[in-house]
Amino acid sequence: MLFIINGLKYDTKKMEKVADVKKWYQRDNIFNRSIFPGQKVGSIDDCELWKSKKGNWLLTREKDYGGHLGEPIEEEEAKKLLMRYAVNEYEKEFGKIPEA
Repeated sequence: MLFIINGLKYDTKKMEKVADVKKWYQRDNIFNRSIFPGQKVGSIDDCELWKSKKGNWLLTREKDYGGHLGEPIEEEEAKKLLMRYAVNEYEKEFGKIPEA
């Protein structure tokens, strides 16, 4: 998959897939606003977390009908997603998590 985002090219063929994670996305549309006024409505999507050779992070997910969306994220968000969904991969990237 190839994404051009904020003037940078993210090519997953040249990136390392780090983990499968999940992220909540708000679904803001007229239907949800009319049925759930004043509430945030969304869903948790399955995502893939990628890292470029330059250390940039990309989160990809499928959209309706087989297309894909790409979203660059900061390292801190990548750490949070890995801590929640892929502890082994977190420790490979950032070192051991201290025992409680």
